[in-house]
Amino acid sequence: MSLDLTTLRMFKRRDVFTRLRRSVPERALEQRTAAILDYFGRYFAEHESVDTIKAEPFTLWFKLVQPKLRDEDLAVYTTLFKRFDADNEPGVEAGILERLVASDAAAKIAETLEKWNDGGDFDLFHATQKHMQDFESSLVRKKVSLQDLTPIEDILADEENEVGFKFRLGCLNEAVKPLRGGDFLIWAARPDAGKTTAIASEATYFAPQIDTLYPGQGRSGLWLCNEGPSKQIVYRTFQAATGLLDDQMFSAAKKPHKQYGSELRAQYAKAIGGRPGALRVFPIHDKWSHEVEDILKAYRPAFVVMDMIDNIKFGGELANAGSRTDQVLETMYQWARLLAVKYDCAIIATSQISAEGENVMWPSQSMLKDSKTGKQGAADVIVMMGKVNDNPNSRYLSTPKNKRKRTGKSSCLQAEVIFDPDHARLRDTE
Repeated sequence: MSLDLTTLRMFKRRDVFTRLRRSVPERALEQRTAAILDYFGRYFAEHESVDTIKAEPFTLWFKLVQPKLRDEDLAVYTTLFKRFDADNEPGVEAGILERLVASDAAAKIAETLEKWNDGGDFDLFHATQKHMQDFESSLVRKKVSLQDLTPIEDILADEENEVGFKFRLGCLNEAVKPLRGGDFLIWAARPDAGKTTAIASEATYFAPQIDTLYPGQGRSGLWLCNEGPSKQIVYRTFQAATGLLDDQMFSAAKKPHKQYGSELRAQYAKAIGGRPGALRVFPIHDKWSHEVEDILKAYRPAFVVMDMIDNIKFGGELANAGSRTDQVLETMYQWARLLAVKYDCAIIATSQISAEGENVMWPSQSMLKDSKTGKQGAADVIVMMGKVNDNPNSRYLSTPKNKRKRTGKSSCLQAEVIFDPDHARLRDTE
């Protein structure tokens, strides 16, 4: 008996259809079978008292909703409808979804091989490996309970004790709860407005909190640099951590230190929690998304700075086969948001504000560059950093989206902060 016929005999029952319809990978079925499943859904919606679809009344209804169907096509459908009226043999349905998932994986791999043979510009090994990982993950999900068994007492304790990464900026701490594993924050500004300085200031404040939040795990904060030379990021993180001016850094770098080699390295290590590896910088220019994920797998991050996700080459499938820039970015930001959950880390992504946000104190979230709603939908928190020409020493922080807002506080922060590039810091005005 074919997989398609077995599937139709299963899903003619309302209870099975309601529970499992969304789990069926349609590429594993013939086009006609997938279409019939859609008609099953319409039929159940229009006939609320029907628990099991019968061939004869379903055929009459089908003729009414498809009056222009050619006679030869109608004959094929009618014959198929008569066959699904019978029931599957006992035990046949036990592994049907697993077979459907396997067929779906095989179809995806075959399609990938065809695209690669036609000259597709992607890594064949990682593309096929991703399909196999998805296949394995789907099988595991069907065999293992996904119930969250975290005790409510533990959840409440985390809330009460404000577990998570606290910000250096007091104004952000007043408006946004500490960031935890799974949280995804977008920090956006116009070009040359000081994103690197702002992120360096916060990342070097997060670093010494890692071993308290993840005791004994040896996790790191990762800065994935995708815009400009990574050595400039290293320079700015040393400056932000130590709070030293350029000439002070030059001098400290020349003073020997028994343990760390130089006084500058010693001050840096102390500032980020006594463990130099607590913050690592990786250049990811021209890297694919799967190569970026390989870094996360290797270093078990506590938090990740994704410097311009927009520039990462995305090797996964685009949602709804989208091709517009905003559709591509929506998929990429959803991918990054999933990584935060998958690797239990907070992710801070930098983005640009579009030209409409030039010389604007409080840009709106709609001003995120090249995005309609995609970036915005993926984020838990969006921090917009405005800049006005009349006040070059100030930056204006707002949170037009803030799912981590504090109880009793407005979700939208609006605060002026001091921009201090000489120390690579943002500072509160008070």
